[in-house]
Amino acid sequence: MKRLLPFALALFAATMFFTACGDDDSSSFVEPEKESSSSEILSSGATLSGDSHEGSSPSSCSSKDDKSSSSVSSSSTNSSSSAKSNSSTDSMSSSSSDDMFLFSSSSFPKELMCFVECTEDCEGVTYHHKDGFQMICRSGQWLNLDSMENANTSSSSYFDMTNQFNEKVSYGEFTDPRDGQKYRTVSLKDGIYYTDTLVYFAENLNFGKMIAGGTLQGDSTKYCYDDDPWYCENGWGGLYTWSNAMNLPSVCDSVSLGSEQCNYSFARDKDGKLIDGEIIHQGLCPDGWHIANDGEWANLQTKSSNSVAYYMGSKVAGFGSNNYGLSILPAGYWQLGKFDQIKLSAGFYLPQQHNSNEIAGRAVYVEKNFFERSGGASKIHALSIRCVKNY
Repeated sequence: MKRLLPFALALFAATMFFTACGDDDSSSFVEPEKESSSSEILSSGATLSGDSHEGSSPSSCSSKDDKSSSSVSSSSTNSSSSAKSNSSTDSMSSSSSDDMFLFSSSSFPKELMCFVECTEDCEGVTYHHKDGFQMICRSGQWLNLDSMENANTSSSSYFDMTNQFNEKVSYGEFTDPRDGQKYRTVSLKDGIYYTDTLVYFAENLNFGKMIAGGTLQGDSTKYCYDDDPWYCENGWGGLYTWSNAMNLPSVCDSVSLGSEQCNYSFARDKDGKLIDGEIIHQGLCPDGWHIANDGEWANLQTKSSNSVAYYMGSKVAGFGSNNYGLSILPAGYWQLGKFDQIKLSAGFYLPQQHNSNEIAGRAVYVEKNFFERSGGASKIHALSIRCVKNY
């Protein structure tokens, strides 16, 4: 037997229950002790049952090849509710002399290891999420398999992006040197708030590696709506917590700027007063660009006579007429433990805190009949990012 996991990880793994997922695509349950004749070791009384990691319920899984495109039946997605582990067969005796757990590959299912991390060896492993959809390990990420399969069987599963942009508008193009991602840009002349033309991203920022919604965001990470990379890759962009959008440590989501734990601040004038509304802060935008600030959103509000969604919104999902080519999409956001509001609204963080509240950032919200520049949002929500070229 080979030493694989420390005590803490084994305890974490012991709270999960997977079905066996071999090359034969069998969906029947295999009891761990019956997989091997040898005596394998878990802590005394431990069972592979209980609630799963990050709100998921991997009570059923299988290994699929890359050619699979069949839909998941409702009976299979509900199998987790009827599956129960038996302590008499799942429990395993302990003979370890220290705080390490010893497993053989036959007694400790590969799929249980894969749930801890989607590694190369786990390619094709699937499990059922507690909310009824199926996840699959693909290229180091857990992806929404149902959405991927639906895309192969029905074009209505996703949005038609043909009219994302206004063909009558002359767009520029910018390539992010960090990852090669290309963005359309649009120039909007202004003679009220600014003396020069402002150049905006005509798309939401899509920088970073996708992680599951609710997972702590860190350097170069993002959420994709419904944990589905299609949204990030097809114009809707990533969704970012406030600290991540501002490119600050995640602790800044729970404490105020300038505190001992988050010793950062935005631009201030010579008297030390925060330059409210005109902060040029790069955040997660590429070099030479910054997070669209309150004054720049005010510019859009003025140009559209407060009808930002209509004049600046993309025609996709019927959001607007997109007269100026800014192509705002109703990308929704992550809040209160779920993805919400797609097709209805979009939220964008500003480089400001909300009235110095340590747990709220400033944001703008765009809906069909509503636009708000002064709203606050919990810093742990995840909203979109628009970048503006430095001037």
